[in-house]
Amino acid sequence: MLCGQAIGRWGNFINVEAYGYETNLPWRMGIYEAGKYIEVHPTFLYESIATFIIFILLIIISNKRKYKGQITLTYLILYSFVRMLIEGLRTDSLMLGNIRISQLLSLIIFLISIFILIKKSLEEKKKGKL
Repeated sequence: MLCGQAIGRWGNFINVEAYGYETNLPWRMGIYEAGKYIEVHPTFLYESIATFIIFILLIIISNKRKYKGQITLTYLILYSFVRMLIEGLRTDSLMLGNIRISQLLSLIIFLISIFILIKKSLEEKKKGKL
């Protein structure tokens, strides 16, 4: 799933969507917006690379899994954190007032997943499995 997610982000590049604010960083991406050439953060690339890194990390820790759901919770924590950061760079976010919906949703998923991971880890520790 993560590899598909990482590869799927390249569709944003092809469609020239989901890019970030203007920047002069060396890895910027040039686009035409409203007939004007601008150089922007390639947020699709950031998310694609981060998702591949999460995939590799999950493979590494999958052999050390202590209980069912641990890998899924770790994915939710890592991906929602990355998404929260990257969404702050995007220019096409769905907003609710001054709040980016994707950042809010990612924060909620991040916090709930951490809570469940800690709770589950403590339960397993009490059982003597950790």
